[in-house]
Amino acid sequence: MKILVVGAGVAGLSATINLQRRGHAVTLLEVAPEIRTSGSPIDVRGDALDMVREMGILDEIRAAEIRMSVDSEFVDDHGNRIAGFSTEHSHDRPDDIEITRPDLMRILVGALEPGTDLRFATTVADLAAGADGVHVSLTDGTEDDFDLVVGADGVHSRTRSIVFGPEADYVRFLGVYLALAPVGPPAPEGTPGRMHLAPGRMMALLQSPDAELAGTYFRSPKLDVDHHDPAAVRGVLRQVFRDDVWRVHELIDRMVASPGLFFDECSQTRMPRWSVGRVVLVGDAAHCAAPLSGRGTSLGISGGLFLAQAIEENPGDLAGALAEYERRQRPYVDRAQRGVQGSIDRNVPATADDVAARYAALRQYEASRA
Repeated sequence: MKILVVGAGVAGLSATINLQRRGHAVTLLEVAPEIRTSGSPIDVRGDALDMVREMGILDEIRAAEIRMSVDSEFVDDHGNRIAGFSTEHSHDRPDDIEITRPDLMRILVGALEPGTDLRFATTVADLAAGADGVHVSLTDGTEDDFDLVVGADGVHSRTRSIVFGPEADYVRFLGVYLALAPVGPPAPEGTPGRMHLAPGRMMALLQSPDAELAGTYFRSPKLDVDHHDPAAVRGVLRQVFRDDVWRVHELIDRMVASPGLFFDECSQTRMPRWSVGRVVLVGDAAHCAAPLSGRGTSLGISGGLFLAQAIEENPGDLAGALAEYERRQRPYVDRAQRGVQGSIDRNVPATADDVAARYAALRQYEASRA
């Protein structure tokens, strides 16, 4: 089939790789001017490891495996240690590999077929689906016809909006925002990660092999802010983090000065179905579980593989193939989405009493491991 994949993130690249290996001609679009690599290190875990083995890239991913901060500790307003724990590394967990986002994206792009039609700074302007194909108008002014369109363009998917309806119908805001930025070279090996909790706010300073990372989650009503406007994001962060405790002001200043600052709301995409006719969604466009799930990357990998497998196993029956893709992927999504509220409550305690209870639980856990 002639297939258009919209979005060159993990889900779009996974779909493209797996579809190409089954003989399909794929055009891949990315609205950004290059592959996006910003963000914290990520995990490939569970069944996704078998899937990247099938894709032929497991050895490359293992070779790029990293170790984040060996120890993590929580500190009080003055920087005094409250409790800590040793991070369980993927080296000791065969079902979990941690890798930097640039390395994973490099490996996925390298697995595309030579000469792949990959178009940057381009996305879908409009599309008209018929019984035998989809006519697509692109933002670069060109038009073309495809047998299938795969929307892998993220939680704010334009493909989904065109075909399924407004974002507000499917994207559920969880009351939490995320900001993350590389803020300098990594500290010496063995430097622990440090985290500070305040009611409705968490600030962290973490170490990766490549950079020191500052990140935060904070609770908030939905904000009227352009996530891609650096000045607006800086204003939000400085307004939220007004208390001069620990190193919070310093870290906010370093974050807002970083060209790699990432900011977005934590949301879940919940849809009763992921396909209409010859248009199907994969990844966050279909089923974002929110960053706090820790499973977004694995879901992007599994969705791309399941889609390609289902099409291969149902020749001549696209509707049946898309239904089979959803049947296989839905249990993984449901599991990931169910665990997010508990993760929010642990990582971003809402009240002073909740913060105290979280610290007490951490001290108890640390004592049990002594």
